[in-house]
Amino acid sequence: MKTWFEWMEEYYLPQPQPNDSQPGESERILALVRQKAGLNSRPRRPRRLWALAAAAALAVCLGTGALASGVFPWQSMKAFFGTDGQQQAASLGMSGEGLSLSQTKAGITVTLEGVVDDGSMAYIPAQITFEEGQYDPSLSYSVFAVLESPNPVDRRTNGVGCRSLEDPDPTDNTVPLLLTASHEGLQTGDSVQLEILSIFGNTVAADGSTETTWNWEESMRFSFTLPESQPAVTVQVPADTVEPQTGTPIAQVRLTPMRVEVIFGEHPEDSQVRDSLSRVSLALTFTDGTTRTLPEGWEKGGERSAEGSGTGSSTFDGPYYKVTCEFDALLDPSSVTAVTVNGIQIPIP
Repeated sequence: MKTWFEWMEEYYLPQPQPNDSQPGESERILALVRQKAGLNSRPRRPRRLWALAAAAALAVCLGTGALASGVFPWQSMKAFFGTDGQQQAASLGMSGEGLSLSQTKAGITVTLEGVVDDGSMAYIPAQITFEEGQYDPSLSYSVFAVLESPNPVDRRTNGVGCRSLEDPDPTDNTVPLLLTASHEGLQTGDSVQLEILSIFGNTVAADGSTETTWNWEESMRFSFTLPESQPAVTVQVPADTVEPQTGTPIAQVRLTPMRVEVIFGEHPEDSQVRDSLSRVSLALTFTDGTTRTLPEGWEKGGERSAEGSGTGSSTFDGPYYKVTCEFDALLDPSSVTAVTVNGIQIPIP
């Protein structure tokens, strides 16, 4: 039986901590676990027990995978998308959809409440409901899952992140979470399957380290289609453009209303090079001439991440290393004229 750390080591590269120290490998993995578990990001959202009960009843009556499209639960995600999130998202082609997908297995009910998409990432608010005697409010719960295309010709599997949301009532056996699923190679209207493989309960020590003290290892598979979104703005960078500190080629820049992604044309084996790339200075220049420097670390949990692949992607052929920085509010990509990477300015047409 795999532990939380084994799952994370298999599916994610260790990432550096956001301070000036030089931690060992175990500290790096702990920092990664905290980031993926969303322990530093806990926006508020109201409880909707009636929706959970209805979703559970629907699953019993109609079977696994029953879906009822509706309005995305914007009220429950105000802290994440902002108070004007619904109106801004609609203007940017991110209307979102409500979901009524619910399954129960081994004392756990998982309900997917909705999905909204920025052209690169699907955001899925979810609820975990525990049977009596299983829930421990002192633990921080997180989900390990994958998103995949059921198309046998072009099947793609992407990891799913998990963020803890503030629980207004930690005594009601229900935990609200936000699942964030990359869907590289897929687009609006494509059918996808989200498979939940494990749910973990982690104890968090005063120094920020975590220990898994409870885990549930079953399988739940949910099917739905990706909702409306605009494709990411993708800029291919000239071949002679390199990051000045390491000399690593900058291959591609992608913009969505929620994030900027910088793809380097190599997947460096040197951990010091990866560390340097993960901390590159990023800034945006807007049509009105103003600039905005993006966060350099992980101080708010999930704003910046880094990962590499030796197998290429749907938009870049060959090994690559990617640094992603997430905005704290929705942003119109058409208002950005350039992305600057460690002093190298890349125009956005």
